[in-house]
Amino acid sequence: MNHIQKLLFITALLTSSMAFGQLTEDPDDRRSQGKDPLRTQTPEGRPLPFGQRLRFGGGINGFRFGNPFSLGVSPVIAYQASEHLIVGVGGTYNYTRYKAYTNTNTTVPYRTLNQYGGRGFLMYEFIPSILPNLYLHGEIESTTINDKFEQPGLPAPATYSLTSPLLGLTYSQPISRRFGVNLTALYNLNYNNSVAASLIYSSPFVLRLSFF
Repeated sequence: MNHIQKLLFITALLTSSMAFGQLTEDPDDRRSQGKDPLRTQTPEGRPLPFGQRLRFGGGINGFRFGNPFSLGVSPVIAYQASEHLIVGVGGTYNYTRYKAYTNTNTTVPYRTLNQYGGRGFLMYEFIPSILPNLYLHGEIESTTINDKFEQPGLPAPATYSLTSPLLGLTYSQPISRRFGVNLTALYNLNYNNSVAASLIYSSPFVLRLSFF
């Protein structure tokens, strides 16, 4: 009797393992058939778990050495909502420092800008049969910038905020099912000649390179 019970237990264990393997089969296996990997389901049509639809990444923006010195980071979390729709959120932080030259040709701190904010975005692959991986891209970005002059006699520190809707296109070059290189071109619908807009965006056109 004990042998029969053990045999039944092993059979049940193997059966459940095979079922689990089928449920979580990697859609990348389709590559061996000359097909693009599925983004939200297994080759058998079962939905992928929530965690397997998430993408993590971001980008480095505004990177400059010298005067001014500038460095920014923009982490991103995205979710593959359907085969052609991605929704996500991201944050942005950018630090910029200017120096001024004195009469003796030495440098002193002159101006510091600290910019931070967040955004929510949607990306929709609208003509996959003609141009795969080309997405319509829309987002709302809210940004605050702290502007501080370091020398006496200059304008007092100020803080500016701006919320902007942006529309455009993103082309994504997949590296794996959940990671790619993304080139984004957007137009800022709220761009104007205000101090905030000129400090945060130097132009109504926004170009980004990101990885997620």
